Amino acid sequence: MKKLIKYILYSILGIVAIAAIAVVLLVTVVNPNRFKPYIAKAVYQSTGRTIALDGDISWKIYPNLGVTIKQVSLSNPSGFSESNFMTLNSADVSVGLIPLLSNHIVVKTLAIDGLNLALIKQNGVNNWTFTPPSQESGAVGAEGGKPQPLRLDMSSFSFTNATLSYTDRDLKQNYGVKNANLLVNADFGGGITFDQGTEQLSLKKVKFKYNDSAEGKLNFEIKQFAKPVYSGDVAIDKLILNTILDQFNIATKQRHGMSLLNSVVFSGNINGDTDNLTLKDFKFNLSDKFKGNVALSLKNFANPVYSGNLDLDKFNLNQLLDSLNIAVAERKNKPLLNSFAISSNGFSGDKNNISLKGLKVSAGDSFNASFGNLQIKNFTKPSIIGDVAIPTFNLNKTLDGLGIAAAERKNKPLLNSFAFSGSFNANQNNANLSNVKLSAGDSLKAAFSSLQIQNFANPSVSGAINLSETNLNKVLDGLGIAVAERKNKPLLNSFAINTNFKATPNSVNLNGANFKFGSLMSGNTTVSVQNFANPKYSGSINLPTFSLNGVMQQLGMTPPDITNKTLLNQVMLNTNFSGSMNAISLSQLRAKIANSTATGSVNVSSFKPLAFSENITIDQMDVADFSNVNGYRVPMRQLQFSGNSSIGSNMELATLSGKQNIQIGNITVLGISLDKLVGQLDSTIGHTGSNSGDIVHTLANSAQVIQAVNNMKAEIAKASSPAARDLNQKTNLGNFSANVAINNGLVNPSAFKLSGPSVGLNGSGSVNLAGSKALSYKTNSQLLVDGINPIFKKLTFPAAISGTIAAPSANLDWNAIQQQLLKLAFENNKQQIQQNVKQQINNIIGNPQQGNPNNQQQNKAVDAVSQGVTNAIGKIFGN
Repeated sequence: MKKLIKYILYSILGIVAIAAIAVVLLVTVVNPNRFKPYIAKAVYQSTGRTIALDGDISWKIYPNLGVTIKQVSLSNPSGFSESNFMTLNSADVSVGLIPLLSNHIVVKTLAIDGLNLALIKQNGVNNWTFTPPSQESGAVGAEGGKPQPLRLDMSSFSFTNATLSYTDRDLKQNYGVKNANLLVNADFGGGITFDQGTEQLSLKKVKFKYNDSAEGKLNFEIKQFAKPVYSGDVAIDKLILNTILDQFNIATKQRHGMSLLNSVVFSGNINGDTDNLTLKDFKFNLSDKFKGNVALSLKNFANPVYSGNLDLDKFNLNQLLDSLNIAVAERKNKPLLNSFAISSNGFSGDKNNISLKGLKVSAGDSFNASFGNLQIKNFTKPSIIGDVAIPTFNLNKTLDGLGIAAAERKNKPLLNSFAFSGSFNANQNNANLSNVKLSAGDSLKAAFSSLQIQNFANPSVSGAINLSETNLNKVLDGLGIAVAERKNKPLLNSFAINTNFKATPNSVNLNGANFKFGSLMSGNTTVSVQNFANPKYSGSINLPTFSLNGVMQQLGMTPPDITNKTLLNQVMLNTNFSGSMNAISLSQLRAKIANSTATGSVNVSSFKPLAFSENITIDQMDVADFSNVNGYRVPMRQLQFSGNSSIGSNMELATLSGKQNIQIGNITVLGISLDKLVGQLDSTIGHTGSNSGDIVHTLANSAQVIQAVNNMKAEIAKASSPAARDLNQKTNLGNFSANVAINNGLVNPSAFKLSGPSVGLNGSGSVNLAGSKALSYKTNSQLLVDGINPIFKKLTFPAAISGTIAAPSANLDWNAIQQQLLKLAFENNKQQIQQNVKQQINNIIGNPQQGNPNNQQQNKAVDAVSQGVTNAIGKIFGN
C-alpha cells in the first residue's frame, strides 16, 4: 500500500514538473501577440463585432497562467454614430492550465482597468445585443470545426477606473458613472463560473465590493441564457444607494433630502425566470429607519400575479418621511408617528388588484387596527373592500400625537377610551359601511347598520344609527359640554335613539327617529335642517303620554303649582314645526293633559325680542284642577285663544305688548245654584210693598229688604269660603269673551263679557304685569233667572277686583245693591204709598170725602201734599 501511494505521488509530481516545464517553454518560446488574429476572428464569430487589440499582449505566470492585454476596443454595430461599444486600457486574464491542455480555455481571473462601456438605444435598437454572423458549414469545417464556447471559471473579477453610460435617444434619457471600481472574489470553495456551452453562470460564495458604496455576498446561479432561470441567496451588507444614483445622475432632484437611501441592506433567497420571481425570507433595512421581512411570489411579468407575506418592524414614521422629505412641515409636532408598525399574514393580487389578509397597523402605544380582509380592485379606478377592527384606545392621546384640536379637546375624558369596527366598500367617490360599531368610554355605544358616503368632493352621508341606552350626562361630561347647566338633571342619565339619517356639508335629515329618556318619556321625530351657516329646520315630533311632573323633576325644574298635580302625569304632544335661528312655527299642534286636548298653531316670529302669535282651541278644562276655587268645580268647554304678543330681549314684563282675544263656549259652576240663591232673595223681597195702607209699615218692609241683603251677603260669604260642596248643584254661566290689549306690561283697556241663562256680566279694567302688579277691575252683572220678581232683572250687581296679582281680592258693592233694591221696592209701590199719604192727610184735616166736588180745592191741596210727601220718601230710598 505504501508503495502504491509513493508511486501516485511520484506520478503527480511528474505531471506538475512536466506542466511547469511546458509553461516555462510556452512563455519563453511563444510570443502571445501572434494570437491577435485568432482572437479577433473568434470575437467576430461570437459577437459579429470587430475587436481591436492595439496594445501589447504579454504572458502572466503567477498566480495563474494568463496574459495582460492593453488598449482594447470593441466596435458598435452599424447604424450607431459612435465607433466603439467598449474600450479598455488593460486587462489581466488568467486561465486554467489543465483545461488548456485539453483545448479548453478556462478563465480563472479577470482584472480590467480603464473600462469605458457605452450602452445606447435608438430607434428601438440597442447596441448590447450581439448577433454572430451566419457561417457556411464548409467554411467552418475548413478551419477545423466551429469555435469553442467561452468558459470562465474565475475566483476573482474586477474593473477599476471604469466609465459606464446608458443613453436612450428615443426617450432622451442619459445616465452614466465615472471612476467606477468593482471587485468580485470568491471565498474558499467558491467561484465564478460562466459556461457559454451549457449556458450557465454560477456565483458560489462570491463577495463583491463597488467603490465604497456597495458590498455583499452572492450564492447565485443563472441557467439557459436565452430564457434564463435563476436562483440563489443574496446578502447586500452595504448599499449607499444615494451615492450610486448620484454617480449615474438618476432622479437627483427627486431624491433631494431622501436620507433613507443612504444605507440599504437586504438579504434573502431569490429564484425565478424571465416571467416569474420568488423571494423567500427576504429581509431589508433602510438606514435603520425602515425594516422588515417579505415573502413574494410573482408570476407572469407581462400580466403579473403575485402573493406573499409582509412584516414590518416597528419604525419611526416621522423619521422615515423626514428621510424621504415628505410633508416635513405638516408633520411637525405629531409624535404619534414616532412609533409605527405594519404586518400582514398574506397578500395576493395582480396588476389591477390586491388582497391583504390579517393586515395590522399600529401607531404609538395607543392605536392598533386590524383588517381581517382588505381588497383593492382596479388600480385605475380603485375600489376598496374589507373590514376593520380598532380595539379600545385613547383617542385623546392619538389626536394629541397628531397635533389635532388639542385645545378643543381639553377636559374631554370621554375620548380616553374609544373603539371602532365595521365593514366597508369604497371607491374614489363613494363609501359604504355596514355593521359599524362605535364606543366611547363605558357610556356611549352606537351601531350603524348601514352608512353610505356619496361623492367625496361634495359628500352626502346617509344610513341608520342605533344608539343603545346611554348615560347622556356622562357622555356630555366626558366632552365638557354644558356641565353646570346639566347639574341635577338625571333625566339624561338614560337616553337611547335609533334613526335613519341623510346629511351633506350643509344639511341633515333625520327620518323616523325613535328616542327614549329612561322609562319617563319616549317619542319619535322627523327633522330636516338646511344651511348650517343660517339654518332652517322643519319636521314633526310625537310624544305619547308621559309624566310632565317626572320630566321636569328629572330636569331639576319645579312643576307648576296647580291644584290637581296628577293631571301632569298624563301629558301628550304632537306637532309639526319649522323655523330658523330666531323663529319657530308650530302647526297642527295637538297637546293633551289628562282629558283636556289643545289644538291649533303657534308662530314665534322672533326669539330676541320674543314675538309670537297663537290660535289655540282647548276642548275642555276644569279651573279647579289648576287653581283653588273653594271646593267648587268650574268646567269650561271650547276655549279659544288668539292674538299676538311681544316682549323685549331682556324678557322684562315692562316690555310686554300685544292683543289677545279669549272666547269660552261655556262655563259651569258645580257646587252652587245661582237660581236657588236668587229664589231665596226673591221670596224675601216679594213680601215688601203689601197692601198695609201704612207708610210706616212699608218702611218696615224696606228694613226687611236690607235684612235680606245682609242675609244674602252672608250666604255669598259662606259660598266663598272653603267647604265641602254639593256638586249636584250647578250654575250655567254661559259663554265668555274678552279682548285684551297689553301695552308695556299694562293690560289696559281690557273688556270682557259673560253671557248665560242665569246671569250676564261685563266689565273692564287693568292689571299692571310689571312694577306694582296692581289689579283694578270693575264688573257689573245682572240676574236672568226666569220666574222671579221683575225687580231682580232690573238689578245690577257691581263688583270690584283689586289688590295685586299675588294677593287679589274681589268684593260686591253691597251698598249699591241695597240702594237699588230699596229704590225698586219704592218705585214698585209708589202709587200705593201716595194713596196712603193722601188718606192720612184727609184723616188729619177731617176730609173723609175725598171725591166730593164741593171740596175740589181742598182735594187739590191734599193731592199736592201727598205727592210731595211721596216724592220726599222716594228720595230717601234713592229714587
